[in-house]
Amino acid sequence: MEQITKSTRLINRVQQRMALAVWGQKIFVSFCITLGVYLALMLFSRFSGYLSDWFTLPSLGVVAVGTVVLSIILFRKPDNEQAARLIDQNQKTKDLFLTVTMLEEAIGNYKPLVIQDAEQQAVKIQPTQVVPFVWARRFAICCSAGLVLFLLLEYTPQFDPFGKVQAAEVEQEKVKEFQNTKKATQARLAELKNKDDGDSDEESKEVKLAVENLKSDFRKMVPGKKLENAETLAAHQKSLGSQWRKRAEENMKSMMMKTDQAQKFGGMSKEEGMQKWSKELQEGSTQSLMKEMEELKEKLQRLQKETDPVKREQLKNEIQKKMKEMESFAREQTNSKAMAAALKRAMKQMQMAQSKGIPQEEALREAMQSMDLAKMELKEVAQSAKDLKKLEEALSALSKAKKVNDKSGLDGEACENCLTLEDYEELYARLMGDMQGEGTGGEGQGSGGKVDEDDTGDKGFKTEKSKSAITAGKVLLSFKTKGLSDRGEARKDYKKLFGDLKQGMSEAIMQEQIPPGYHEGIKKYFNSLEKKTEENATGK
Repeated sequence: MEQITKSTRLINRVQQRMALAVWGQKIFVSFCITLGVYLALMLFSRFSGYLSDWFTLPSLGVVAVGTVVLSIILFRKPDNEQAARLIDQNQKTKDLFLTVTMLEEAIGNYKPLVIQDAEQQAVKIQPTQVVPFVWARRFAICCSAGLVLFLLLEYTPQFDPFGKVQAAEVEQEKVKEFQNTKKATQARLAELKNKDDGDSDEESKEVKLAVENLKSDFRKMVPGKKLENAETLAAHQKSLGSQWRKRAEENMKSMMMKTDQAQKFGGMSKEEGMQKWSKELQEGSTQSLMKEMEELKEKLQRLQKETDPVKREQLKNEIQKKMKEMESFAREQTNSKAMAAALKRAMKQMQMAQSKGIPQEEALREAMQSMDLAKMELKEVAQSAKDLKKLEEALSALSKAKKVNDKSGLDGEACENCLTLEDYEELYARLMGDMQGEGTGGEGQGSGGKVDEDDTGDKGFKTEKSKSAITAGKVLLSFKTKGLSDRGEARKDYKKLFGDLKQGMSEAIMQEQIPPGYHEGIKKYFNSLEKKTEENATGK
């Protein structure tokens, strides 16, 4: 029916405007409903403490999404008959346009008259007059309600009558801490992987270079140039000693001395397991510790699969106990803060497996990752131990070389067949043995006669009191009455004081980080004092 195009176009345009108006109305209604529900739940959360982590500023997006979804559910698009009826009501055309929508099904000769009247009226009618958009008031209401909701969300105080908020904050802190430990482990793993260049040498490149330079200079020694030789050896001693102290301070600090000093100066030993770990690390080996760490990792895998609560708790306690022991060893014995930190993170991550906000599988998986990191840190400690051992060997050979040079001067040609530091040390020890002679001169070991002393003449001695600092100690003997003292008690007290003195010297060596080249001399000095004391006590 092409002759009614104007009427049809008018009805369609009115229908479209009606649809927009109806949808706008449904949006307003949906917004009010969603806003009311959100506000009720938010106030309930503020006053009860439940769902406190739900109502944050980003949660306002729920109101917008809910409004759109609910408006779509409530929306019903108006049809042509509704649009035509609205036109007739608004323009008072007595159902003219409604009749137009029914002409196809109508029977009669009046159709041309209806079409003619509808077409004439359609030209005069504007769709905006039929369906005006009145949105300003509703929009203002929505903006005001949104602002009120925002202010309530931001400034309504949070009450916690049931302790729910505090419990939620604790869980959030655990989740945050877990993420931080995860990032720290990944960053350190990446750093160590980049550092590991696949070098399988027993010592680091820096130490290897220093040792090779020392052996090279050993072969360049000239017997007739004792002073030049001494200067070269002193320079090496300073360099090697500096490297030794650096590694001892940064990585091993006191592990390399604790066991040894305990034996030398009467110190108390620790548990056999830790002694075994320390002894192996001194040799640069990580076999026992690596085995323990592998067992811990296997137990973590078992814990991840275990479903029996009793067995899980027992297994968890075993893992925590062993981890704590290793962490204590790393912190106290090796002074490896990095390895101790990795083990500590593994313990925390395993404990976090019980947190609500952290998946158990993820927590245990990260704990195993931290154990892998601890193994890599252990390799770093072992590398430091190898370096320290090699530096000790170099310093020991250097010490013997200095003694040989002081006597007769070093001869580099004698070192032609020497390949390792042990070869050089054996050579210098043999040369020192050949220097033992008779007589009274120098520092050699001799069996000569007694040297006569001349007491005549003025020696210029002055009788003065020492201004040494007074230190804490124990009085061994005090003459308050006449008579002989109790020899047994005095001897007992003297031995105790001498033992305390040796222990103090042990601690001083560790604190001052004295290179091992000097340990033997200190040990001999105290052993000689103790021997003389025993001889005097027995009257020999």
